[in-house]
Amino acid sequence: MDRGKGQPFPRDTQEVKTKEHSRRGKNWPIIMIKILMVPLLLFFSLVIGLMIGYGVVGHKPISEVFDLGTYKHMWDLLFAGT
Repeated sequence: MDRGKGQPFPRDTQEVKTKEHSRRGKNWPIIMIKILMVPLLLFFSLVIGLMIGYGVVGHKPISEVFDLGTYKHMWDLLFAGT
């Protein structure tokens, strides 16, 4: 407790601030990979869920999941009365 009035703590010095700044700059590729992985994993989860639901539960060919006509047919069924 020998600090006098007005002397900065070591964490407030310029050395520590530049060190923290350089450390943050090195992590940007990892952060970008994490940000891009979330939508990618969500997309693959959606595709796998559609394949399981349509192929296994619905007893239909799994290849029809990737057919645009399937979704047009579902759209027509949902909004036929409107």
